[in-house]
Amino acid sequence: MRRRSLKKRKTGFRWALLSLGLAFFLASLLLGLRELRRFQAEPALIPAGTTLGGVPVGRLSLESAKQRLLEAFAVPVELHYLDARIQFSPSDLGFNLDADASLAQIPLVRGSGSWWDFIWNKKLQNSVLEYELIYSLDEVKMQSILEDTFSLRYNQPASAPVPVLYSTNFLPGQPGYGLSSFTQTLEQVKRALLSPTDRILELRVTEQTALPLDWQNLESMLKQIILLDKFDGLAEVYLRDLQSDQMLHFAVLDHQPVPVDVAYSAASTIKIPIMLSTLRRVSEPIPQQANNWMQQMIAESLNPPADGLMKAYLDNNRGPLMVTADLRELGYQNTFLAGYFEPGSPLLERITTPANSRTDINLDPDFYNQTVPSEAGDLLARIYACANSETQTGLFNSEVTPTECSLMIEYLKQNKILALLEAGLPPNTPIAHKHGWTNELDGLIHTMSDTALIFTPGGDYVLAIFAHTPEQFLYDPANRLFARLSQSIYNAYNPENQAYWYEN
Repeated sequence: MRRRSLKKRKTGFRWALLSLGLAFFLASLLLGLRELRRFQAEPALIPAGTTLGGVPVGRLSLESAKQRLLEAFAVPVELHYLDARIQFSPSDLGFNLDADASLAQIPLVRGSGSWWDFIWNKKLQNSVLEYELIYSLDEVKMQSILEDTFSLRYNQPASAPVPVLYSTNFLPGQPGYGLSSFTQTLEQVKRALLSPTDRILELRVTEQTALPLDWQNLESMLKQIILLDKFDGLAEVYLRDLQSDQMLHFAVLDHQPVPVDVAYSAASTIKIPIMLSTLRRVSEPIPQQANNWMQQMIAESLNPPADGLMKAYLDNNRGPLMVTADLRELGYQNTFLAGYFEPGSPLLERITTPANSRTDINLDPDFYNQTVPSEAGDLLARIYACANSETQTGLFNSEVTPTECSLMIEYLKQNKILALLEAGLPPNTPIAHKHGWTNELDGLIHTMSDTALIFTPGGDYVLAIFAHTPEQFLYDPANRLFARLSQSIYNAYNPENQAYWYEN
């Protein structure tokens, strides 16, 4: 009996344990199912620490991440071109973001990670996951849009001074602007389109200085002035830039082009070679008498001092031919002096030159003194170079020194006539020049000339103008023609500081 009772108690204990275990199992199952429902109820999210194309999308749903992406890459790209701001929408530049395909690369997770992590309440460690954007870019479209934008609206080519029709004035040249590198700009824009933050670009722009004067335009303007002044004689203009040594030289007869370097009567312009030959033969310090005579010969255009210089310092009989020999030594074949100025002085030599041997144009120039514009202008250029020589190299193997060249320029600056080339310049513009005209055999003036060194803020230059007419060359029309030609050239050199022609 006792044994049966013990056995019965053991069986009851087992059932109790079994019932308890079953109860625990059912409770765990119920708890697990509840937690499973909680786990399954959590939204599927992008893993924490994930970035897509530089945009943080961790712990966001697909919809929220897509919205963030679209907003980030829809911001216009802004280009700064000097002071201008230019905005482009990405689509205008051919950029198209495929947000769905970009997000499809990322495996989603529940908010707490895996089921096991959820059960054990395991905290997820943030990991950095970076994904690239999936997009398309029409580079041809982008390049076309940018090229049109910059070329039509922003890039500005530099321009040269432009003549103003029917005047002596020029519109100043304008500086230009342009992208330093269009290829580099394209790469900058690409990077901006793919950046969620750096979408403002400072473009590299190169500034170009205004272009130099187009001498073809200047020549056309000078010819137009001759035409508008109704001068139908022979006009020859020689211009030489003393910085670049560029030259403009033309001649027109009745408004038609003719070969340059016609033989002209030199008149008083030959006094520049006389001054040069004198200084070649005197030693420094220069005798006071020589100084006085040179000043009177140049500044007052007196003839007796010219004869006095040649007789006293060259040769009493052959002084003019010594001047001519000096000119030949410098390479000038068409400029000469064959007699003294004093009326009745004999012609020392009948001189034939390439210029006065021409058969197309013969102005019947003075047998005593002749020149051509290129040689008259070149001589002034040599004197200028000598005066400004850094190596102290003079003329005639330094027999004429830079100091003496500077002295010649100072004498030429004292020639104040307020007419011809000088009349076209603004007041107080330095001009070192010698003008010339003379009555010919018929008692009339047919040729006028003026050769000058002109000093301006925009550059120094030599200008020699010779003009001839078969009829009497009246002073007022001649003065107007020379002044307007001179002023046009000054304005071409100084477009920011124009001189304006006015009629009295």
